[in-house]
Amino acid sequence: MSDQKDDIEITYVPDELDGEEDEKKIQSQPSKSEKSKKKSALEKKLQEKLNNQDEIIKKVVKERDELKDKYLRNLAEVDNFRKRIKKEKEDYYKYAVGEFILNLLPVIDNLERALNHKNKPNNEQSIISGVEMIYKQLIELLKKHNIVEIDALKKPFDPNIHQALSKVEKKDIKESMVIEVYQKGYTFHAKLLRPSLTKVAVPHKSTGPESREN
Repeated sequence: MSDQKDDIEITYVPDELDGEEDEKKIQSQPSKSEKSKKKSALEKKLQEKLNNQDEIIKKVVKERDELKDKYLRNLAEVDNFRKRIKKEKEDYYKYAVGEFILNLLPVIDNLERALNHKNKPNNEQSIISGVEMIYKQLIELLKKHNIVEIDALKKPFDPNIHQALSKVEKKDIKESMVIEVYQKGYTFHAKLLRPSLTKVAVPHKSTGPESREN
């Protein structure tokens, strides 16, 4: 009987210290109300961040719309300015051409007067004089509108304002010269309107054949 009692094993007996530790663990764990408060605070912070993001997005969208509106207004102003300049340019040319035609009408009148006398006897000299007067009148009209004849004869050949239709070699020159003008050239406001059609003398090539006109 005593041997059976001695064989009984005592595995674990809780003591007072273990009870105190469990109690402390339970006390250290947050309560449901504290968890709820933390959750509410976190949700509040997230909501504030979302609100801030919404404000930033609204601000950016507003700035974008303002810049877009400003761009469209500037684009419209540039387009209107371009149209106005184009119209003013067209009006200027119309006015310039109109003034030129108005100044040309007296020349036409004088030319018609000269032609009306062509059938009259012994009137050849007066017709010639009339044509010469009309020619001078026309040249003055061209000068008034900045259309100027190119002085090409006996001048050094310049390919920028002269066009050579023929050439001849000469021994007594050192550079190409215009020796005949087939058709006069003109400038308009110092810019080439049409080149002079010319015959050009070029320096003779000592090793080449004798000079001859083309």
